[in-house]
Amino acid sequence: MKRRLPKWLKVVCILLLVIFAPPALLQVSHLLGTAPMVAISDRLHPDPGWNEDGENITGGLFCISYDVDCNSMWRSFRTERKVAPAGVQRISDEAMNGARVKGDCETSPLASNSTGTYVACSATAVVDGYDVEVRVLKLDEHSPDRIIQFLLSDVKNRQ
Repeated sequence: MKRRLPKWLKVVCILLLVIFAPPALLQVSHLLGTAPMVAISDRLHPDPGWNEDGENITGGLFCISYDVDCNSMWRSFRTERKVAPAGVQRISDEAMNGARVKGDCETSPLASNSTGTYVACSATAVVDGYDVEVRVLKLDEHSPDRIIQFLLSDVKNRQ
């Protein structure tokens, strides 16, 4: 004797599938589509004392490039310690095929009467089809705060 499910239970199961399947598909697509990029970013190891400040990861099969390019990401860290070019070079040697660091990570490339955030030093390379950049930002010449960003973008996003 076969046992059948009640009709109301079938309807509930179908409704649950309709409601939860699309978001699950989008999430799986996002995770699978961004996994190679995140794996590269995970090889960029910050120095002790760099406090994670945030990240944004964009990509996946259903990604629509509106404000941010698909298959791109950033991670940001903050510190009040001085960042030496040797620390950025260490990251470059470990994960970016030894890209050279540009800048001394301290002095401002801005004119003395200018204010704002500036790139004190950076290193860029192409790793596994992604443009990868590590950069140290300073808020102004005398600020103790430094922002360290790891930026990745698919080479197809170049303009």
